Amino acid sequence: MHERHVFSPSWLSLVPHFILIGLIVGVYTFTRQLLRILTTKIEVDGDMVYGKVGILNKSTQNSPINQIQSVRVDKPFWGRIFNYGDVKITTAGDGYLYKGISNPEELRRIINNHM
Repeated sequence: MHERHVFSPSWLSLVPHFILIGLIVGVYTFTRQLLRILTTKIEVDGDMVYGKVGILNKSTQNSPINQIQSVRVDKPFWGRIFNYGDVKITTAGDGYLYKGISNPEELRRIINNHM
């Protein structure tokens, strides 16, 4: 009687595919964040806050500081380590969200000092 041997694909054959998926997702998220860095600006000038976001769908905020109701800062885990976070500026009419802003606590402090 002959021995029977059965072979099937290895689960390890999935490793290159996981790496490829990670690279594709990484390239997408890296590019998106790079564009956000290059196209987002917030400027506090005396009694005004000026904000710009985007290239094709450009959004701008020009608000007198005395009309700002609140400035909220949210820092994710990596944001606490590298000192960046999301800043939400709320006015009587609108709210503006700026993602990944460097030194967000300083921005909030400056706006609050001018209020």
